[in-house]
Amino acid sequence: MSVFSIGVSGLNAANLGLSTTGHNIANANTPGYSRQSIQQSAPYPQQTGSGFVGMGVQVDTISRAYDQFLTKNLQTAQSQSSYFSTYLSNLQSVDNIVADPTAGVSPALQNFFTSVQAVTSNPADSPSRTAMLTSAQTLVSSFKTFNDQLAQSAQTVNGQISDTVNSINAITSQIATLNTQIAVLSASGQPPNDLMDQRDQQLLQLNKYVKAQTTTQTDGTVNVFIGNGQNVVVGGTSFQLAAVQSPSNPQNISVAYKQNNNTVYLPDSQLAGGSLQGLLDFRNNSLTLAQNTLNLTAIGLAQTMNAQQRAGQDLNGNIGQNLFSMPSASSFSTTLNGVNVNVSLPSTSAPTPLSDFSLAYDSVSGNFTLTRATDQSSQTITAAQMTAGFTALGVTLQSGATPAASGTGTFSFPPALGSINSSTFNTGTGQLTGYISDVTKLTTSNYSFAYDGTNNQYVMTRLSDNTKSVFTPAQVAAGPVGMDGVAVSIASGTMNSGDSFNIQPVSNLVAGLGVAITDPSLVAAAAPITATSNPANTGSVTLTQPTVDKPSTSTISGALNPALQNPVTLNFTSATTFTLTDSVTGVTSPAQTYTAGMTVSDNGWNMVLNGVPAAGDSITIGKNINGTSDNRNALAMGALQTSKILMNGTVTYQDAYSNMVSTIGTQTNQAQVMSTAQTAVLTQAQTARDSLSAVNMDEEASNLLRYQQAYQAASKVIQIAQEAFQSIMNIS
Repeated sequence: MSVFSIGVSGLNAANLGLSTTGHNIANANTPGYSRQSIQQSAPYPQQTGSGFVGMGVQVDTISRAYDQFLTKNLQTAQSQSSYFSTYLSNLQSVDNIVADPTAGVSPALQNFFTSVQAVTSNPADSPSRTAMLTSAQTLVSSFKTFNDQLAQSAQTVNGQISDTVNSINAITSQIATLNTQIAVLSASGQPPNDLMDQRDQQLLQLNKYVKAQTTTQTDGTVNVFIGNGQNVVVGGTSFQLAAVQSPSNPQNISVAYKQNNNTVYLPDSQLAGGSLQGLLDFRNNSLTLAQNTLNLTAIGLAQTMNAQQRAGQDLNGNIGQNLFSMPSASSFSTTLNGVNVNVSLPSTSAPTPLSDFSLAYDSVSGNFTLTRATDQSSQTITAAQMTAGFTALGVTLQSGATPAASGTGTFSFPPALGSINSSTFNTGTGQLTGYISDVTKLTTSNYSFAYDGTNNQYVMTRLSDNTKSVFTPAQVAAGPVGMDGVAVSIASGTMNSGDSFNIQPVSNLVAGLGVAITDPSLVAAAAPITATSNPANTGSVTLTQPTVDKPSTSTISGALNPALQNPVTLNFTSATTFTLTDSVTGVTSPAQTYTAGMTVSDNGWNMVLNGVPAAGDSITIGKNINGTSDNRNALAMGALQTSKILMNGTVTYQDAYSNMVSTIGTQTNQAQVMSTAQTAVLTQAQTARDSLSAVNMDEEASNLLRYQQAYQAASKVIQIAQEAFQSIMNIS
């Protein structure tokens, strides 16, 4: 090996060092770039009689400053940081909506009940009644405004999910392309550092959207997995995700995995990390909670206020009708003396009655009598007509059986379920229908209803905590089944094993909410009954005006006992005993013991008596003939504000909404703390990676001088070798 060759090898090595250093300096600000350096060694020496003679220097490879653990740690930190930042930004938008202190639902609720109290103070005052209806409309508008804003948030999230899926697909395609290039170039035996940096940067970008796992192959390519092991990149091939309509809820966008012409829906819980999980968690937890609570509060208020309104009497002396209108079931079943009676609207376009109805059966005549509570209009229906189906007073009744004895029942049209969606995977013909059977038992959860053919049972699941209720086919066939105030039944067809339905009991019901009456005289502030002491009484008995029993929480039941306004005479047979005589039925009760301060009850009313009666004294209870100044039902409506009615009697209307606002606020604060902390973790991970891989300009400046000197020294070696060779030539 000549000195000349040794000098050339040194010159080449120094030149590569200068080029590599210059490349580092040029890419100092390139995202994801890893500092490169030459790895050089002395070739195997040549043996001579004088010993082993060096062969100069060789550059083995150009390597990058890379640590797979620091890189993976950075990717994980990026995934978590993106998750919390996305979750936080969306939470803040909803928090701003629901917690508005001036134009929110809370002040509108307070203003409405303030107007109810004004009617209580002056029940005959028309301006007070008008103000109550106006504030009711303002409350409805507030519910609708916030419902629309939350619905817009849901649409925005769907769009963001679709955009995120598109970004993931673009990145995985780029990774697959880089894999192909890296595999080809790695076959030379040398690593394509810049391409590997680009791939690592793409993997970092991918983790912004979804947490990704990688495995490195022998050819230098990486396979990329997300979710529960779904491979989105294998070598030079990428597999696409798709943003598709949810198979159980068409209002939501779900993520599906496409491979070999097959589409597999990925459960939201499997898509961990990144902004995609942030969007899904926000939608499934916080946004759904806000929407369902808003709708539950609105429908709970409307239904219970309507029931109390129907338990009162308006200025015209009629039984009250619904104050609020809302989406109602078009058909349902009630019972009369144990016999099922199907109730429905005459047509799909027929308006939902605002009144309660009573249905009586007379075993002597064999006829039914349908009565509309608001105006006491009635219609006689024969048994044959009932069997065939008969329409009267705005409703259609049908029953295949006749009660065994006389009896009377009441019914009212219940609120409809927000939505029932059949799974796109269903193979049966079953169609599910239902209604809200009790608003006081509703939760903020959604539900599924499925048929388990293996065990021959139907299962209803509360999705928020997976609590299940199991029903036999006989129970389902007999009529509505359900849980938490939700009643469902199979309207037609048959469910096959594995078929399921997604039920959202209160979804978007606010959209159909309205104020049903505009005439202030129809506000039912009075009680429908009154009590009057006989002027000829000689004792000192006193009474408080009777109050009506609280309406049933069952939404298909009427608000009043059908016999409420039957004239009843309370006769004191002695100073310590009395009887009750119903003039309609002609029935006199057995003698009852009287004690001062006791409560007397009959036909759905309660009355407190005091004092000392005399034998022969009497009190008459009957229809309230002149109740213009009566505020008993208005007081009952006002009392609903502070009554724990919703969610199994645990919260008031205000509590239900305020608890949701508090929960969203807490989630926002927690997300803020976690986002700040995770940003710090990401910064630390980036710093740790950069401390090894980033370009240090001071170090590179030093390398420039070092390689410059090496270059100059190698050049001097070549120069001396040339001069020595020339001297030899000159001797020749």
